[in-house]
Amino acid sequence: MNKKIGQLIKERVNAQNWQITTFAKEINVERSNVYDIFKRDSIDTKLLKKIGQVLKYDFFQDLLEPETIKEIILKERIDNNVFVSIRLSDEEIEKLGIKDKVLNELK
Repeated sequence: MNKKIGQLIKERVNAQNWQITTFAKEINVERSNVYDIFKRDSIDTKLLKKIGQVLKYDFFQDLLEPETIKEIILKERIDNNVFVSIRLSDEEIEKLGIKDKVLNELK
């Protein structure tokens, strides 16, 4: 992550045109604390969750390292299905009651 968490929050607040006073009330802090939050390079997770809810944005995704993101994406692509190639005769396919499924897959 190149930017500090405070900078990311500030950018979201500005992009959504929040008034600092209104934003401060929504996250239950004093107005002056909002400016302090904008300078932070770390933040309490409970506060970050509240800020994310108010801004409708998941800041936790921005805190992940690139390698972690790659691992998550890879895990999402892998499911629990295992495909095995087997040869079945027409009679075996008929017996298993999967003829329609097989024909649909071949289309």
